[in-house]
Amino acid sequence: MNFVVDKQTLDDINILGRYQTNSVFSIFNHTVTRDGSRMLEKMFKNPFTSVDQINARAAIFSFFEKLDVSLPFTTKDFETVVNYIRNTEAKNRLGNFISLTKYWFLFKIANDQTYCVIREGLEKTISVFSNLKKLFVIIEKESVGTPYHSRVVKVLKLLGDKHMDVALQCYGESPLGFKKVLQLGYIFKVLLNNQLEDLLNEIFELDIYITVSGVARERNFTYARAVDKDKEYIDMKEVRHPSIEGAVANDVNIRKNKNVFFLTGANMAGKSTLMKSFAVAFYLAHMGFPVAAREMTFSLHDGIYTSINVPDNLSMGYSHFYAEVLRVKHVASEVASNKQLLVIFDELFKGTNVKDAYDGTVAIVDAFSKRKGSFIISTHITEAGEKLSENSQLFFQYLPTIMKGHAPTYTYKLKEGITDDHHGMIIIQNEKILEIINRN
Repeated sequence: MNFVVDKQTLDDINILGRYQTNSVFSIFNHTVTRDGSRMLEKMFKNPFTSVDQINARAAIFSFFEKLDVSLPFTTKDFETVVNYIRNTEAKNRLGNFISLTKYWFLFKIANDQTYCVIREGLEKTISVFSNLKKLFVIIEKESVGTPYHSRVVKVLKLLGDKHMDVALQCYGESPLGFKKVLQLGYIFKVLLNNQLEDLLNEIFELDIYITVSGVARERNFTYARAVDKDKEYIDMKEVRHPSIEGAVANDVNIRKNKNVFFLTGANMAGKSTLMKSFAVAFYLAHMGFPVAAREMTFSLHDGIYTSINVPDNLSMGYSHFYAEVLRVKHVASEVASNKQLLVIFDELFKGTNVKDAYDGTVAIVDAFSKRKGSFIISTHITEAGEKLSENSQLFFQYLPTIMKGHAPTYTYKLKEGITDDHHGMIIIQNEKILEIINRN
């Protein structure tokens, strides 16, 4: 079964986005290899649904963070290697001989540079693989007892192949003569062609492990520990938003007997940022990636749904309120299907009047509290919290506002209880909007 998530959720918490500098993906997307970046994006689109997979990947990242090594080549160098290995016309010894001889004659007769490109690709492949072999020897010694050890043993077996050894013995020779180019081309493009594709994939993944663990080291991220689904809890210590420098951290603990977090606070107090921080950490944890927290343990969930920025749909004639209703309906059907989900709603039914929003919030939150899963609901309607206060499945926290004269300030630190802070009119007055309207 795949991890359940939809486009709106991914957009709400800004997970993907290769070309968006503020996306969560962009935090980690600093791989040396282009295919490593593509593989990283695929990981982001496919969180795990297995405790063992999550914890194994997290353990590998943690290992590389402590090891602190780097890849022994540049992006340009490795692209040369990839092009040499993958661009082949030869399927056997005769084909390799005919193809290479043709380019050699064209070079000699017409100064065609294709042969030189092939030779340069071969020389660069030998150089890169020789240096990688040295790196993998170091990793193999240090990785004993980690989930990565069997992977590195597999790689060293290929790099120690007798045919590969013939090629690597030519390290440092430049330019290689025609006979060497012919002989080694047959090794790389015919004898080891299938195995080399496996080797490239291992190198792309190694690139991801080194890059992501480096980000974790620099930003002081940690690795979450996954436990079985039936534990039904998410415990985060000092979770913060990974994209906000100096972000304030908070503790959030959702558990089986308190599975609905009812969050209140004034506008600008930080409710949306807190919920996004929690959701991002939850999503990354299911990938086995480092999270922006001091500590995190969580039970496996089937997926996540958020409703933070619900747009109207003018093309279908949907108002903002009706779009909200449809969103709640869709999530409700998923929750009712007995999936264990994290559900986050930022201000239920803010597109309608206060009375309907109150009634709808009370009814929906009460219904969610009777299902399995983890829920975070924020609202400005504090009366809804008071009405729900007798529901033992809910716990109540708020983000406070502190007035300094006529200026509201915010701590962004959670406190127990419900707040009725309302400072919207003060902000309007501070911006002198009425004075502007009434100006002669």
